[in-house]
Amino acid sequence: MKLHSGDIICFKGEGIIFKTLSFLLGIFDRQWHELKWKPWHMAIAYHNGKWGWKVIESTGRGVEVNYLLSEDYRVYTWLDKPPSRKKMEKFVTEHLGKNYDVGCYLLTMLQYLVLHFFNHRLPRILDDQYTCWELVFEFCREMGKPIQSLHNYPIIIDFLKAVENETTCERRTSSKA
Repeated sequence: MKLHSGDIICFKGEGIIFKTLSFLLGIFDRQWHELKWKPWHMAIAYHNGKWGWKVIESTGRGVEVNYLLSEDYRVYTWLDKPPSRKKMEKFVTEHLGKNYDVGCYLLTMLQYLVLHFFNHRLPRILDDQYTCWELVFEFCREMGKPIQSLHNYPIIIDFLKAVENETTCERRTSSKA
């Protein structure tokens, strides 16, 4: 599959945490509930190295650069043009090694409850810890095409809704997705 630097990669969700949080999200979001292929993890295509594509992602170990190993993913070209090598390097340098934001999951789910019952979003706590979603949303904002307001908690369904409404966003599917 053809990748470009700056492409957003969404990986299929797996595991007990995914299943639990996905079930809860499906209660409050009909569009999520109806998806057949549910992604969960997100990463950013960084560059094509000697041994294949590298991605920048936030995992339980924090923000890091890894090789793209999964075969079950979808690629979205959200940005209007690939960022320059210099912009990519700057973003990677500024974010590499930042901690993983475990608390964001709880606050995101709490936001969905408050939004569902009170039609109001919680103000987002801005810090330098990142879930994979936060890292991708931050990347898009820094590259000049934000997915949503900086003050909203990012969640993967917001990205999927944004790309659905963005007519210039190209979507590509891996061999297994």
